[in-house]
Amino acid sequence: MRTLKGCRLEIPNHPPETPLRDVILKNRGIDPSADLASFFSPSFKDLHDPFSFPGMDAAVERLLRARREKERVVVFGDYDVDGVSSTAMLVRFFHSIGVEVSYRLPHRVKDGYGMKPYFMEELAKAGVKLVVSVDCWTRDVETVERAHELWMDVIVTDHHAVPEVVPQGIVALLNPKIPGTTYPFHHLAGAGVAFKFLSGVASKVFSPSEYESKIAEYVDFAALGTVADMMPLVGENRAIVSLGLARIKKSRSSGLRKLAEGKEEVADLIGFHIGPRINAAGRMDTPYTALKLLLASDDRVDDLLAEIENLNALRKSSTEYFLNHAMRVTNPSEGVAFYESDEIEHGIIGLIAGRLCEAFAKPSIALKREEDKLVASCRAPEGFDMVAFLTEFKDFFLAFGGHKQAAGFSISAGRFEEFRSKASERARVLSQNVAQTERRIFADLVLGLDAVDERLVREIRSYGPFGIGFQKPTFFFKGVRARLEKLGKDGKHFKLVPYHFSGKINAFGFWGFEKELSGRETFDLICEAEIERWMGRSGIVLTVKDFVV
Repeated sequence: MRTLKGCRLEIPNHPPETPLRDVILKNRGIDPSADLASFFSPSFKDLHDPFSFPGMDAAVERLLRARREKERVVVFGDYDVDGVSSTAMLVRFFHSIGVEVSYRLPHRVKDGYGMKPYFMEELAKAGVKLVVSVDCWTRDVETVERAHELWMDVIVTDHHAVPEVVPQGIVALLNPKIPGTTYPFHHLAGAGVAFKFLSGVASKVFSPSEYESKIAEYVDFAALGTVADMMPLVGENRAIVSLGLARIKKSRSSGLRKLAEGKEEVADLIGFHIGPRINAAGRMDTPYTALKLLLASDDRVDDLLAEIENLNALRKSSTEYFLNHAMRVTNPSEGVAFYESDEIEHGIIGLIAGRLCEAFAKPSIALKREEDKLVASCRAPEGFDMVAFLTEFKDFFLAFGGHKQAAGFSISAGRFEEFRSKASERARVLSQNVAQTERRIFADLVLGLDAVDERLVREIRSYGPFGIGFQKPTFFFKGVRARLEKLGKDGKHFKLVPYHFSGKINAFGFWGFEKELSGRETFDLICEAEIERWMGRSGIVLTVKDFVV
């Protein structure tokens, strides 16, 4: 069976009496008969020893020396959720143990992609002796070398892809992606690596009986970065996110508590509510607004949150405006879906690239043109390694880096057209090798609408958290009798009004398929199921992931 978005529907076969729990696990490649206590109910004992990281001993000792000698320490982060949450985590922790700590974040527009040596000039003039990077600097060799020249020590905590040349002359490089590393889990977020560094320091500062309770005060920040940076929710990440979500509403951060207020402690709380708001600050203005919210005392939280809500609203409206334009002008026949603009904000090019990637199912690059260069954000479908792809063209770039599915670069305007042509042809070849033409979508079970109730959804939730690497369950509903209506003031989304179901059925992001959907009396749907609570009442909401046609 084919779907509206061009995928092949697959529904694994299981004996009719198979429990839902076992179906969900088997469909995700997990043996239901295994000991899954730590998978479903992880504890701090399921976290790996931080000293499994090569360089952890040296990093911890250097931080503790700075504490003893009252040296100035700066935590240097990035402007996205992972970088901001990592920075907030270490600043709060270092301050609590008596380290003289401050922080520095780059500005997306003024500083651009990649860390610059002039940051080190500023810090040296301020008397800083130790810089701890979070979620950055594995690739920033020149910046780290400049710090070394200025007699500043550097500890790099990062999780980005490791290039052939890495910074030298530093105290430690803590990165789970270093080839040959002895650390047993390679998929930590930047916040996860920062949390491991925090844990290593805490083990030397506090007694064994205090250790767990002390690191527990910061695991919510680690969960924030892990979910927002779309790390797989398996292994140690699953433990971090489970423990962090359980703590988020009693966080020591007034701002984080306020962001979570009135919401349920599931991964979607971070992915769809908290994360976009923190990101909005760095996308539309300065990341310091979000960082200040996470560090703020009770009396400052409301004003900062109101500012962030305004920035998030601006982010939404701007994204819709430029997405409309991108969908009109992007050439779908190219191997890469390119979109460039002089007017687009730096902060939303990644969002536009992501939406183009979804729409065209191919690697997508959105660019902001400014004077003599372009700044780009890249997204790739599953199976296409964007960093490896960009590495093939590294001689074109002023700077580049990122992850397999999300990356960025800057390029001189004079070299862009040549890069565009060569990149498009190369992507066409790579996409064929990755079997991009046979995209698949999975449904866990075939259900009738009458089988979906709050008991079922609560059972599903008990198997979470869900996210990348452990996807939320989906169900196939065949022959749903309903009428189609437009949803929202711009009419770009749809809802189905079923004749024999009291819940809601929403279909977001199908605004290019009105012709295919109109006039139907029955629909075959692939949906996720959730409980919606509003004004003291609750009900089932099905979210359509795709239509079978």
